[in-house]
Amino acid sequence: MIHTFIPGTPVPQGSVNNYRGRIVGVTPKLREWRLKIRAATMAKHKGEPMDGPITVSLVFQLAPPQRPRWPLPAVKPDLDKLIRAVMDSLSTTKQLRGAITDDARVVHITAAKTYHGNPGVMVTISKSGAPE
Repeated sequence: MIHTFIPGTPVPQGSVNNYRGRIVGVTPKLREWRLKIRAATMAKHKGEPMDGPITVSLVFQLAPPQRPRWPLPAVKPDLDKLIRAVMDSLSTTKQLRGAITDDARVVHITAAKTYHGNPGVMVTISKSGAPE
């Protein structure tokens, strides 16, 4: 199991395209956020990337605005785009080893956005299915 908090302002990830060998759509802020997530989760997981059915829980803590419209952050950034940035950070690529072999291994995911004075994301990754 991996359980860690990554401090910082969560950055959403929109569509990323490969155009003539160049990755388009990854901003410097997004690249920095993804590297931060990868480093924090890899520091907690020393072995081979987790494989097989996996459960992921994400809690995004967003800095509250001075005058929030609602008590919960029902505003941008979109939750699905925040999830996408984290999941791509956790996955192993040709260049970088991740905490999990592939985000296709995720069979259950829970995610939430909340206002908090300490922005960041709480990540919990565990194997799904029968106990080992």
